[in-house]
Order: sequence, then structure tokens, then C-alpha cells
Amino acid sequence: MRLNHNMFSLSIYQTYKSRLKENSKALNNISTGSKLGSAKDNPNKIGKNETLKIQVLTNNAASKNIQDTNSMIQNFDGSLQQINDSLCRMKELAVSAESGSITDEDKKIIQNEINSIKDEINSFANNTEFNGIKLSDSSLTGLASGSIKTTIGTMEDERMDIPIFNVTSDNLGIANLDVSNMDASLNAIDNATQMISKVRSKYGSIQNRLEGTADYLSSRDINIQTTQSRIGDADIAEEMMNYSKSQLLVNSSIGLLAQSNNFPKDCLNILANVK
Repeated sequence: MRLNHNMFSLSIYQTYKSRLKENSKALNNISTGSKLGSAKDNPNKIGKNETLKIQVLTNNAASKNIQDTNSMIQNFDGSLQQINDSLCRMKELAVSAESGSITDEDKKIIQNEINSIKDEINSFANNTEFNGIKLSDSSLTGLASGSIKTTIGTMEDERMDIPIFNVTSDNLGIANLDVSNMDASLNAIDNATQMISKVRSKYGSIQNRLEGTADYLSSRDINIQTTQSRIGDADIAEEMMNYSKSQLLVNSSIGLLAQSNNFPKDCLNILANVK
């Protein structure tokens, strides 16, 4: 029996400290929802967990790019629809101007309305924009297009060129439309309508691709988050069991320490009674 150093009490104290750490770790995992608070928690998996977190963040950024680009194209297409409707009205007026029952004054009124429609088309072309990016580029001719780039994925080559066209009345070929020349007017309006339809068709195909890519990224994001959750997230039910178990052992260790600390005193009392 060692009276100077209570080895039994020291052993219980070491166990107590160990259980206290387990208790603290379980409580921290429950409060944070993560079982990888630091590298020491699991050195083999901390790197993979952080890599997956980065993939989730970049996926979210790419998805936001797709949503913004899709919104921009929808905004452009809305104005192109208005331009198309204006061209339909313009053709209706051009045909009406050839009626034998209208006067020269009526033709002037029709011409004035056509001029107003041309101004309206130019207004849509020049004033439609999304976050500073304009629908129309007046420096282009015909169906030639400029482009803006957008990232639609997390890999280096996952980018898309979004074309920008010139849809002003000059480039559409209707800037000098004159109702006195029926055949030329109708032909110019038809050509302008076809050009707008081709532009809208290009934007429509881009939207379909963007939506398909967005669905793919969404599915991929769910898979990555599931894997990352399996590695880094705490199982609350399991952690609660660990916390309860460690708390019970901590309390037991405290009780044992109280008893073991009395052993030297009890021994001395026994020795004091020995004659």
C-alpha cells in the first residue's frame, strides 16, 4: 500500500480526463452538427471533406451563372417578341396602304405610324439591357454576332458564348420603308421578320442547353453534398448516445475519485489502531 502517492486515484483521474474529452467532443459535434471540427478529428478524411465543400461552392456558383444567363436571354427574348409584333403590325399597315379605297392623306397617316413603329423597334433594340449588357450591338451587320462568355460548369472548358446581334431598324432593312413601294416594303418586312426569328431561335437553343446543364449540376450537387455529409456531418443520434455514455462514465469517475482519495486516510486510521 502506497500512502504518499495514491496510484489508484491517479489511475481513476487519467480515465476521468479521457472520458471528459470524449464528453466534450460529443457535445461539440452535437452543437455544430459536424464531426470534423479540426484536422486531428480524422486526418485521413479532412482533406477529402474540404475538397467536397469546395466542389459544392463552385457548383452553386456555376448554377447561379446559368440562372443569371437564362434570365438575361429571357429578357432579350421578351424584347425580340415585341419587335416581332411590331413587324407584324408594320406589314399589316403596308398591305392596308395598297387599298384602292384610301386617299393620299390616309397613306401619310399610315406612313407616320410605320415611322413610329420603326422608332419603337429602335427603342427596344437600344434600350433593352440586363445588368448593363445590351440586347443589340449597332456595330454589327446582318446576322454577324458578337459574344459574351459565361461559365456554366466547374471545369476549365465549361464555358458558353452568348451571341449578341444588331436588331436595329437599319440592320433589319426597314429604316427607309416607304408604303408607296408596296413590293419592296413587304419584302423588307419579311426579311426583317426572318432575321428576328433566326435570332430568337439561337437564343431558344441556348436556353435549352442551359436548362439541361442546370439539371445536371443540380443532380451532381445533391450527390456531392450527400457524400460530403456522410464524411463530415455528425450523426446526432449516435453523438447523443456517446454523450450520454461519456457523461455517465465521467460521473462514475468522480464518485470513484472521492472514494479513492479516502484510502490513505483509512489506511492511516487502521495503522493508528495497531498496537
